[in-house]
Amino acid sequence: MRLKPRIVLDGREAPSPSTLWTLGFSALLWIATYQYFRFASARDPTSYFFSEASGYERRYSLYREQQAYDFLRDNNASSVSFNKAQGEPFMCVGVATVARTSDQQYVRGTIGSLLQDITQLERQSIYLMPFIAHTNPHDHPINEEPWLTLADRVLEYDVNPEDLAMLQLFEEGHHYRNKSMYDYGYLLDKCHQTGASWIAMIEDDVLARDGWFPRAKRALQVLSDRQGSKPWLYMRIFYTEGLLGWNDEEWLRYFGYSLVCFVALSSVLLLSRSRFPRLLRSLSNTNIAVLGLVVLPSYIILYFMAGRVTVQPFHAGVHEMNRFGCCSQGFVFPRSIVPRLVERTKRAMDEDYYIDMLLERWADAEHLQRYVLVPSLLQHVGGKSSKGWGYDENAVTTWNFGFEDHPP
Repeated sequence: MRLKPRIVLDGREAPSPSTLWTLGFSALLWIATYQYFRFASARDPTSYFFSEASGYERRYSLYREQQAYDFLRDNNASSVSFNKAQGEPFMCVGVATVARTSDQQYVRGTIGSLLQDITQLERQSIYLMPFIAHTNPHDHPINEEPWLTLADRVLEYDVNPEDLAMLQLFEEGHHYRNKSMYDYGYLLDKCHQTGASWIAMIEDDVLARDGWFPRAKRALQVLSDRQGSKPWLYMRIFYTEGLLGWNDEEWLRYFGYSLVCFVALSSVLLLSRSRFPRLLRSLSNTNIAVLGLVVLPSYIILYFMAGRVTVQPFHAGVHEMNRFGCCSQGFVFPRSIVPRLVERTKRAMDEDYYIDMLLERWADAEHLQRYVLVPSLLQHVGGKSSKGWGYDENAVTTWNFGFEDHPP
């Protein structure tokens, strides 16, 4: 048998053709996959390939916003009354609203989108309660606008003189944390008084997707069957994917999975070579080392670059979310937890954090499960924060990227 001569460069053996072919093919496939993720992950905020121009593009929300405003305009001009809640409602929807410093009052779109595609029968099971959270309701531009008659009740402060004086001090001193905590508990309590089985607390600068109510209703039934009598805190109907990326505290788990992939690949290649001698040349020790120590790590790196939302997406349905949930744009609470939560908001009046922080700390202390509904039922569109100066940048980036993929 005639052996092929070995090529020697500078005293070292040159890579074999099979090694070069393995490297070349792997490199071409890696480049093609890289190019694919440049487009596939452009809207994934956890990805190296994330593009702000693409990610924050208002695809569906602009369409939904127009539907909401058209609905309010048509019902302003219509003489036909829209059905309201009858008997004890299935859900009370509370929307606390304060005037923005700009001319844009997002609450109009919020209410319009909540009602736009609701059937008459569904409307009878919803108690809609916008709350004008000003000690002087006339300070809000929407006060007495005709479309407010679509609500079951437009809530205003009906409190004792001491609380009213305190609220006025909060307004004058711009104590947003304290006042927002008071308002949240106040609206929760008023919703609880309606007898509703579920209380949805929705901020005044969001848009609801079409079909939000039947989707929420089905999800709550799933949760009720799953939890039984075990207490839980909320079902989140808005979340932002930006906090769902790779986490530093889980690096050891990621390393472990990567090591498993290396061991599995090496084992398969060595076993294949031992069982099929004709693979001896193509699966040489050099080729196996290239595949395990060069090719595989490069693909693992590309996997992480692609972003967690891309490669490990949440599937549609109800999921546990006891960590990394943000923010307070929309929650649905079971009726049974609301009295305790109202009392907790009262004790938190002087504590230095917002309602979403309160909910997470309280849930951790009480060992209460938290859930999220995927896909998100709401989109946050408020570019001007109700918290005042300094929060607008955070307001703009509080965004659900998957919401915009919903077809009009």
